[in-house]
Amino acid sequence: MRIWALGTALIAITGCAQQPVVTSTASTPNAIAGIDESTIERTTSTQVLADKQPIRIDNPYGDVRIRFGGYESTLEWRTVAQNAAATHKIAVSGDNQSNYVVSARLPEGIALAPDQRIEITAYVPKGHDLEVLTEHGLIEVRGVQANMRARSATGNIAFRGIVGLIDVETGGGNIAGQINPAAAGTRQRVSSATGNIVLGLVDNLNATLEMATSGVFATEFSVDIAPQPGQEPNKTARAVIGKPESNIEVVSKRGEIRLLRRLEFRPA
Repeated sequence: MRIWALGTALIAITGCAQQPVVTSTASTPNAIAGIDESTIERTTSTQVLADKQPIRIDNPYGDVRIRFGGYESTLEWRTVAQNAAATHKIAVSGDNQSNYVVSARLPEGIALAPDQRIEITAYVPKGHDLEVLTEHGLIEVRGVQANMRARSATGNIAFRGIVGLIDVETGGGNIAGQINPAAAGTRQRVSSATGNIVLGLVDNLNATLEMATSGVFATEFSVDIAPQPGQEPNKTARAVIGKPESNIEVVSKRGEIRLLRRLEFRPA
């Protein structure tokens, strides 16, 4: 079981249509410490996408990690499954709809066995908008060059290096991420029902942040706070970082909202 550490996240922040083709391979690692290797299975699959075809990754049984997948419209995803003594294995399949959907499923009516889980790592090419769904698993997205939407019932969400709009929400999980400047008039959203939110922001963000929480605001930027007695969240806040060109909503009913100043990357 992976334990998400807020301290680790803080350190990380302060940075024409083609016909579909699916290929798949499977292998078993020689050894995994502390786990019977016979219960571990790995697969790798690829899919050629239509131009700008959106992608959805849906894994109710574990974590999802997303990395930048290059400039050609090919999606690759890798799975690591621990089926333990389960009679029924989790199957991960791709479905070529208007979105290309990668989903993990057990047979209908079958419950998850003790210690059974699966993790998905996907490499998303430039220009393909992304949606990621989990129940309790971590969502971690790095370097995607497209709009990104993430939803989790209780899992933590972490993101950085996104070139596109961000819309993330979790129920009981924490959120840690970096938000980059976006086009004027756009809107981004970061929301956790009860978890903490930590965001790394640059001085030239050129955005208005509208925030709300019943917890604590901890910020390296100037913020105007307005109490909201008898409401939940019981405080709202507003910050303008750079010019007020775009909008960002940041909400947690009870968690801390922390805004950290980070340096803008400048190529040598």
